[in-house]
Amino acid sequence: MLSLIFVPVYVQATAWSAGFGLQGWFRFSQVAAAISPAQAMFSVVWIHGTAISPICYLLCSMGIARAMDTDTRQALMDFGSRHAVARVLLPKLGPWIAASFLISVALIGNDMVVTNLFQVPTLTESLYQQVQFNEIRIWSVLASCSFVFVLGIVVWSTAIKSFVFLSPERSGSDQPEYSNTFAIRGYWRWLGAFVGWLLVCLVVLVPVANLVAKAGWVARAEPQGIQRGWSLSRFAESIVELGSFRTELLWSIQLSLYATGLALALGMLSLCLAKSRWSSSIWIACMAMLLATPGPLINLLLIKISNSLQTDWLVYLADRTLAAPILALQSRCWPLAFGILWVAHRRFDLRHHHQMAIDRGLPFSARLWVRAKAMAMPILTSALVCFFVSFADLSSYLLVLPPGVTTVSMRMFDLLHYGVKNQDASLALGLALCGMLTSAFLFRKAR
Repeated sequence: MLSLIFVPVYVQATAWSAGFGLQGWFRFSQVAAAISPAQAMFSVVWIHGTAISPICYLLCSMGIARAMDTDTRQALMDFGSRHAVARVLLPKLGPWIAASFLISVALIGNDMVVTNLFQVPTLTESLYQQVQFNEIRIWSVLASCSFVFVLGIVVWSTAIKSFVFLSPERSGSDQPEYSNTFAIRGYWRWLGAFVGWLLVCLVVLVPVANLVAKAGWVARAEPQGIQRGWSLSRFAESIVELGSFRTELLWSIQLSLYATGLALALGMLSLCLAKSRWSSSIWIACMAMLLATPGPLINLLLIKISNSLQTDWLVYLADRTLAAPILALQSRCWPLAFGILWVAHRRFDLRHHHQMAIDRGLPFSARLWVRAKAMAMPILTSALVCFFVSFADLSSYLLVLPPGVTTVSMRMFDLLHYGVKNQDASLALGLALCGMLTSAFLFRKAR
């Protein structure tokens, strides 16, 4: 499940449109939107659901591992699995389930690639069109701000109640694997295994197989009719043709690297300011509100600032550099970098507060080196997450891209409206493989 956690949502849309397009048994294509709005809505829900499921799986797995403390194991021995799950485990999983839900709402609500592809109107897309044509409607802005404010209040109240779940006693590091705690035997075990592997096949194997099939798909006109099939040589040609996307790849990599560096710097700076419990909860709520803010609103703010300050250097930065899209991407990267670093920093303080009290007599450089070594993996994780989020995002900076700059996400967004071709499928497959290899490397190091 975690192999697709770094795969962009437009790659998921390409994969499902490639396998279930015009010739498929169910049309995951923009043609279905004109035929049946309900079918288009189902396509959007399915693609977004499969794209966000690895993130929800990761958070819920972390929650289960941390919830397997002494109380849960005692409930398992005394009352059995059903009572332990209903009365003990699920209440402890509440913050993790809430975090999965809120992150899903924020990420899905800000996307407009899939909804625009299937012609499903959303508030984000409406704001994009209003900002693009300079026809701002106050009700759209108020609705977006109200949603962001309500989400911030919910996250703040959840954060205040969830500080206990980051205590060292709930870390699960010295406890047995939770997968061996629930002794499921008999037919239920085989049924659970079948359902689990079926979900993995639907979420992981089917999209990748769709891209492989489409990259090598060949249709020939012969006297007896059109012959369709799969060719290894055509698949190889599609892979070689990826060189035509060289310019878009360079722009995307450059933009992602700059945005990642700035996000890490802002994340570390905000981490230094989030000292107490109340300040941390306020920072978490602010980061959640920033993550949930629609991209067109961020673009509108940057455009208003640029228009109000008509200076030569500001015009040069907006028209000749990547400064505007880098700043716009901080609405996605900064909250994620802060969240990862804050959790790692707090767990380090809780786990080693006795050793830190003893080491207060050491020089500052020695104590800083100890913390830097402990934070090396969280910093690497933050960098990779921010890089792939920047690479995959589009709505956050589409309206402030300087002339002549075309990223991969923008190119794929345009190509998806004309149907998936061999070359598009090979590009999506290459991006999916890069994300899968990166996730495999990261989780192997994280163990």
